[in-house]
Amino acid sequence: MSKVRMLIGHTLEPDDAERSVKEILGQLDLGRNQLRHSVGIVHCHQAFVESGALRAVCNRLPFPVVGYNTFLHSSSLGLVDHMAMTAAVLTSDTVKFATGLSAPMTRDIRRSTSSMYVETENLLKARPALGLVFAPAIPGVASGEIMTEALDEISDGVPFFGGQPADFTTYMRSPRVIHNGETYADRAATVLIEGEIRPRFNVYPVAAQRRIRQIAIVTESDENIVKQINGMPALEFMEQLGLCFEGQLTGTHTIPLFVNRYDGAPPIVRAILAQTPEGWLVLCGRVPVDSTLGIGAMDQEHILNGVKRITSLTRASLPDVFILYSCLSRNIVLGFNYTLEAESVREELGNRVPYVFAYASGEICPLPSKEGRWRNGFHNMSLVTVNF
Repeated sequence: MSKVRMLIGHTLEPDDAERSVKEILGQLDLGRNQLRHSVGIVHCHQAFVESGALRAVCNRLPFPVVGYNTFLHSSSLGLVDHMAMTAAVLTSDTVKFATGLSAPMTRDIRRSTSSMYVETENLLKARPALGLVFAPAIPGVASGEIMTEALDEISDGVPFFGGQPADFTTYMRSPRVIHNGETYADRAATVLIEGEIRPRFNVYPVAAQRRIRQIAIVTESDENIVKQINGMPALEFMEQLGLCFEGQLTGTHTIPLFVNRYDGAPPIVRAILAQTPEGWLVLCGRVPVDSTLGIGAMDQEHILNGVKRITSLTRASLPDVFILYSCLSRNIVLGFNYTLEAESVREELGNRVPYVFAYASGEICPLPSKEGRWRNGFHNMSLVTVNF
């Protein structure tokens, strides 16, 4: 079976583009390590975007590069630092890669997603074995879920793995998708992989047994906006649970909502993006009327148990490529120990497996369906992984 190698280089020099280029190219050592077909996956702090170092690195890599910015990521090189850029290169003699960039998604997310997929798939000669996708975080819109549903439909179930950018300080600042050195707030980028690979996926969500409140019923909603719960204004309902202070919802990004939409799929966890001036809740996914909600909780123990569970499976299989995306909500829960999850991945894996770990503001990863095929899903507050 054909193998894909994963090469990794990183730098801590956002203000010195030439040094960033030199360090990453030196670590990748493409002259010795690059095979016939290659693609780059980059994650970086926003400082690399603003200084031009990101563009300089991408311009010097002799293949397409995609990815997103994030406030914290790490890799099997061992560095855990928020002020970093990491370039991971997938390279193979027989497995092929095709990359694509969508049109702006502010008007029609489904159409832009479908066109991106078709145009990218046309660059290949066979059905992709796997897709990687980097989705924009469009304010107030369930863009990640809409994109994932559109990809599942247009590809007829090609499994997709990816995430949304997470340029986060105390708020979402400037989340950007990366494509060949340029960055976009409203476009998606994708990589379609053709060849003999067998991707394996894992999703570690907030467990249902961590639900701490009885379920409630959504009595009025509009797509991803919850207006009434149990017949009362949504914010008023949250106030009764002690989750508001002076009319403002507290801990917006860290309150898991277990949503059952009774659509044939298992209940899912959705995060609250914001509250509107009317007192409505803006969620990361659709919440139809008559859906049920349950409120849960996360803690440090739950987060680290997820890391141990997934990394133990990985140590047993020793894949050539391992990518982990964790929701920024999990990082917020860690508080002052904000590097603990990334450090735990490093301690569990060391350099035994080439990996990249990054925080995302929404995670895309398939789950097995009842029919025995993959069903692409959009997740919140989860740790998701792919390896092959």
